[in-house]
Amino acid sequence: MNYQIKALIKTAIVFVCAAAFFGCGLTTDKIPPGVIKDATYHDYYLEVDGVSYHYEEYKGDGPVIFLVHGFGSSTYTWRDVIPPLSNQGFHVIALDMKGFGWSDKPLGDDYTPYNLMEEVNAFMEAKGLSQVVYAGNSLGGFVGAMLTIEHPDKVKKLILVDAAGEPMPDRPTVIKMARWVHAAEAMKLTAGSWIINWNLTSAVYDKKVVTKERVQAYYERMQTVGAVDAMVSLAQNTDFNSLYSFVGCLSFIEQPTLIIWGEEDTWIPVACAYKYNKDIPGSILKIIPKCGHIPQEEKPEVTAKYIGDFARD
Repeated sequence: MNYQIKALIKTAIVFVCAAAFFGCGLTTDKIPPGVIKDATYHDYYLEVDGVSYHYEEYKGDGPVIFLVHGFGSSTYTWRDVIPPLSNQGFHVIALDMKGFGWSDKPLGDDYTPYNLMEEVNAFMEAKGLSQVVYAGNSLGGFVGAMLTIEHPDKVKKLILVDAAGEPMPDRPTVIKMARWVHAAEAMKLTAGSWIINWNLTSAVYDKKVVTKERVQAYYERMQTVGAVDAMVSLAQNTDFNSLYSFVGCLSFIEQPTLIIWGEEDTWIPVACAYKYNKDIPGSILKIIPKCGHIPQEEKPEVTAKYIGDFARD
């Protein structure tokens, strides 16, 4: 039996068993492009190079704080951080990268981190943004670090929140599963709110954070057309080993940099925080105890304070 067949069987067993246990089925690709559930006057779209990007904007007279989510996430992840920042007068913009949230998810597009970074840069160009305080979580942090290196005019200050990018001994389970052969097909057959609950539970320290409302918000965005394909494409087409070469360029970052990390992060261990702190000259490190991979959701008050204080200085 060849490797691909074994991998397919392995994937099918995992997802079919989960589907049988949790009672889920054909639930993806239900929400068409351009639809935003529970939209407010802070929700906008901007088309750049044929891709419609969803973003939230809260105008203020202070510096622009530009927020970018992680893998499988969206602007929703910043929902509890935005109000305290906006109330302090900051001009807050949160972006859904291509392939995530309410933004377009074109089939067959390039979803590798470097290309996502260039597309974030293109969005900023179209939006007229430069010299922002960039805050990114996980994948969004990695994108921000690359953006700061490749397009330093865009970033005045950099904030990395449990950022990907530094070498580590293992990858999060969700990434490994998405790299399996035929993962997209298997996930479409079995994807349900259970997988969101499982993912979020593994990402946080305080399991009470994983409420039904939070799971539903993530689940709705995963139901958009192309969501599963985009996530799997990113996981399968990213050469993680070659990406680590960018670490050698971190020393070129001259912008003030703040590193925020959950001490109990099981997705990207806190050891990576210390590596970033060592590799980026003059960077400041803030470790949040009893916190996992998404401090903006698990410890929003502390995270907002760190971001606001750093952006204001």
